[in-house]
Amino acid sequence: MKNRKWLKLVSSLALATLVITGCGKSGNDTGSSEEKEGAKETTETLADMTDEDITLTFASWENPDLQKHLADEFMEKYPNIKVELVTVDQENWNDGLSNLANSGQLPDVYWYQGNVDIPIVNGWLGDMTEYWEADPESKEVLNSLQQTGYINNEQKMAAAVFYQPYTVFLDKNVFNKLNVDMPDADWTYSEMIDLMKKMTVPEQEIYGYNDFTKLVTMAPIVQQDALGEFGWDGEKFDLTKDWADAMTTQAEFVRSGVHAPYFDSDEAEAAFGDRTLWAASTGRIAMQLDAWWTKDLFATDEFVDKGIEWVPYPVPQGDSKDTTHKPGFIDFGSFNSATEHPREAYELLKWMGWGKEGYQSRLEAYKTLTNEDGSQMFTYPNGLPLTQDQEIWDAVATELPDSDYYKNFLELVKEPVPLGGAVIPGFQTFLDEIYFGGEYGDVEQAIIQGEVNASDIAADLTEKLNQYHEDAMNEIF
Repeated sequence: MKNRKWLKLVSSLALATLVITGCGKSGNDTGSSEEKEGAKETTETLADMTDEDITLTFASWENPDLQKHLADEFMEKYPNIKVELVTVDQENWNDGLSNLANSGQLPDVYWYQGNVDIPIVNGWLGDMTEYWEADPESKEVLNSLQQTGYINNEQKMAAAVFYQPYTVFLDKNVFNKLNVDMPDADWTYSEMIDLMKKMTVPEQEIYGYNDFTKLVTMAPIVQQDALGEFGWDGEKFDLTKDWADAMTTQAEFVRSGVHAPYFDSDEAEAAFGDRTLWAASTGRIAMQLDAWWTKDLFATDEFVDKGIEWVPYPVPQGDSKDTTHKPGFIDFGSFNSATEHPREAYELLKWMGWGKEGYQSRLEAYKTLTNEDGSQMFTYPNGLPLTQDQEIWDAVATELPDSDYYKNFLELVKEPVPLGGAVIPGFQTFLDEIYFGGEYGDVEQAIIQGEVNASDIAADLTEKLNQYHEDAMNEIF
């Protein structure tokens, strides 16, 4: 591959083939028997935790006070285990982990950021298979995530630790102004597209939507029931279908004014009188494609005082409605392959991630932690559960605004699909070298500006992306 410098693996992973995605045994229906079979059956039981005094180091990019709260409660449960929190520069996370690893100080437990190739090629990922498969709690992880992190469908090397869903916010006041009914929570992709057009009213200077998250990420996942971005089915990508259609739609919407003017553009200055005014703060946007964390911003006085009432909707289902697979911002973690305490490191990773007790501790922190001035540190729960346990989801619901929008949202975001860079080798490198930096420059902007057609280059991009993935597999292993 062009311009790539790979480190050589010297661990036993060199003999494996990586399939660190949700492929193989995932089913198509929520709670289906096929998906539940994705969690490997075992008659083994988890080994006992040590009763010796040990120390585990931990690193994540979460709020330091939240980390301390979680660590303190873990140590309260396991008083013989001391947890030391390791600070890493969040702006250069992977470089920071590399520096720690080079000095023999890679934390016992850590989260990796974005590009899964980095922990793989450096041999950082610990093998948690025996613990994961013997742990009854792992069978309760959200179905669409149970098989993520497996190598060759045999070795469990990473696990989902934090989840924030893609969210489509609708401004209820704009819908009321235009006398348009709000859609049902189980709306479809085509319904969303049609609403974007319907809610575009030039004579009232109202735009159908603005975006942070993208149609080209949503469409292939929901329309193809894909297991990853760009039509990933567990083995191959395919951009010739819904990626090409979504990108063509995006370009048409930008050119026709369905999409709001881009930030810091002449069009934004002409429309809003301020080229650096965020479109979602103008009260003239019907939908904002965004992320779960933006709910906190939308609850502030800045938006309330303007009469903007953003309410959350899940990413729409595919028109076939075969699954409720939806893209999500999902972080992954592992324990150090060189840790002296893998059993205990697994338990700490679970506590800080998908574990029910750890999430209950997290909810307590969300409710009680305050800033120095006494104000609440968290407005609402910051991340959603990774467990299917309904009591946990109900506990989250009680901390959110008491509205049907939030209740319906929570019911329809339980089949998250991770973004490609976090779980698919070669994907992030393809984005960097081809998609955003190849012969077309930024592919999406080239299509929007009419320099190329999505359908004309989709096959070429598909071939290149599949080759990047294959090359990554070969070069890593």
